[in-house]
Amino acid sequence: MRSLPLVMSCGLCAASLLAQGSGWSRDAAPILWESTYIKTAPQMEGRKDAVWAKARPVTVQVREAMGGDHPRPVILRALHTGDSIYIAAEWEDATKSDMRDPHVWSAAQKKYGRPSRPDDQFAIEFPISGDFAISMLTVEREYKADVWHWKAGRGNPIGWVDDKYHVISQSPVPNAKEHKLHSGRRVFIARVQDAGRPPYVLKPEPAAFDGEVVDSFAQQEPDGSMADIRGKGVHNGKGWFLEMGRKFATGHADDAVIDPKHDNPCAIAILNDELYEEHSVSTLIHLRLKGGPGVK
Repeated sequence: MRSLPLVMSCGLCAASLLAQGSGWSRDAAPILWESTYIKTAPQMEGRKDAVWAKARPVTVQVREAMGGDHPRPVILRALHTGDSIYIAAEWEDATKSDMRDPHVWSAAQKKYGRPSRPDDQFAIEFPISGDFAISMLTVEREYKADVWHWKAGRGNPIGWVDDKYHVISQSPVPNAKEHKLHSGRRVFIARVQDAGRPPYVLKPEPAAFDGEVVDSFAQQEPDGSMADIRGKGVHNGKGWFLEMGRKFATGHADDAVIDPKHDNPCAIAILNDELYEEHSVSTLIHLRLKGGPGVK
């Protein structure tokens, strides 16, 4: 069985990483993804409207993280203004899953249970520091990466994307989980939410019957570094169209800086009715901004 890397749980200048000889020569040739300059930002409503017709689409194949099978196309588009980047992702998904681990009524037991039920998700990560790799289960490299993690059943209803970062280390680090590999080696992975109030919180089980299926999350306006990324996905019955946007530089240390003058290494992952170990991932992508003020 061919093995492909595990990217994200679905978690400052990329040019400086390249300049430091961070090991990119060991990776497959990146896919080039070009962003087009626009003066007016998209509406961020999850609609493929006229502004997105200005973007040059690129189709990226994602494959199962464990095993590398079942390739699926994801169409990516990117636009930028003078200070912000906007990306769109479009992929087929016949089943709309927009509720995560809801409270489900049991008539026999006359109470709610909370079975595990995934919501659809998309994630993109950019390196912040270190020797960035597509695989998180690496025994040779250490890095920190900024993760934009869209969740259909949680932040999406009010148009927000989870902002977090991953730390991959060969030695213990705060908040990290140890992963033992078949080789006998180990790697430590920390998945950390950015500072600030998140866009959703867990709701308690209803005290009395309130419907067969009840959402277990309540939305709230985020703040701090958690309020950096706007995003909205809409399912059209056949699949998702997702828009996400953020400033090039947020001013927060837990975020990557999108460099308008150099290629920005990144990778994507999608989860369609899947839990983390079943997600699908891309190979290395380079996001390159074309045109506009401050762009080389």
